[in-house]
Amino acid sequence: MISTSVAHKSQQVAWKAPPPLDLRYEVTHKPTPEMWEAMMRVTPGMASARQDPVVDELESLVATMTGKEAALFLPTTTNGTVLALMHSDLRAKRVVMEARCHMYWVEQLHVSHLSGAAPLLVRGDKFGAMDPEEVEAAINETAYGYTHPTGMICLENTHNVCGGTVLDGEYTRRMSALAHQYGAELFLDGARVFNAAVALGVPVKELASPADHVVVSLNKGLGAPLGGVLCSSEKFIEGVRALAKRTGMISIHKAGLFAAAGIIAVQKMYHGLEDDHRRARRLATELAEMDGLEVDLDTVQTNLFRVSTAASGLTALDLAHRVAAHGLGIHVLEPYAFKMSLCYAIDDAQVEQAVDIFRQVMADIRR
Repeated sequence: MISTSVAHKSQQVAWKAPPPLDLRYEVTHKPTPEMWEAMMRVTPGMASARQDPVVDELESLVATMTGKEAALFLPTTTNGTVLALMHSDLRAKRVVMEARCHMYWVEQLHVSHLSGAAPLLVRGDKFGAMDPEEVEAAINETAYGYTHPTGMICLENTHNVCGGTVLDGEYTRRMSALAHQYGAELFLDGARVFNAAVALGVPVKELASPADHVVVSLNKGLGAPLGGVLCSSEKFIEGVRALAKRTGMISIHKAGLFAAAGIIAVQKMYHGLEDDHRRARRLATELAEMDGLEVDLDTVQTNLFRVSTAASGLTALDLAHRVAAHGLGIHVLEPYAFKMSLCYAIDDAQVEQAVDIFRQVMADIRR
């Protein structure tokens, strides 16, 4: 089932096949039957030539939900991030982002490599929220009589490394005003912004519309097989559409198949996220009561959460191997922290199964 080898950089358990109980990420699970049915009904066109009405419908739907004029369907949310950075005027400027954000840690510094900008890291609180006063101080930092220009402030909602934590609309509006005060743009990495909206009980546009540009994921909590959507003004999206053509990011052959599943995702799966949050809370609460594991329950707000193994004396990778022997997959974040993600494919019985596995493993450690 598992290999004894471990990837050097990612430091994850190397599975030969997906684990029977996979709580590593939301993206490893199959689309729902309703998505498959929607895909089967589609006669796909060419999205790159804007000849597919299903793609047009998806883009219009997501633009409306995020409070934007226009949207562009792309293979991944990372494509949306890259295109937004490249199309904005960021060369020789700084991009402010939270020090543990996905854009900085996971994407191999594409900020500087592709847009010519320099990341300016500001450490946020345990929820991943940067203090606006600290952000403004960083923007105004001066040395040798010179202040580097700042072109963009980036937010992540929900914040992955902090455990699926949420930024509310008031905070986002404040950061938007701060960005505009300094002639910068606000970009929202909203891969899981639907989860944030459900957790707060507000429409998605409450969290997305204050940003100049927002990218959302269709294949994380929403469960579609593929896709991200970049939303912004009509003018910005038209420019990005041309850039996406030049870089090959828009050439999704038979795109209507995936767009059909995406429509089901945003219309139907959105309303099931509350169950994912409930199950995550249940699992996190059980783990928090086990000797050797620590969970800050204040940060368990949506469908994923982080767990510390420091008190057990085991590294997160050691523990990942132990639970893997029982068929459970978890995602190592840091030497002594791991993450688990809940989604539509994980039911209450599987949550209880995961609890039982941890109880057994932690009991074996104490012997």
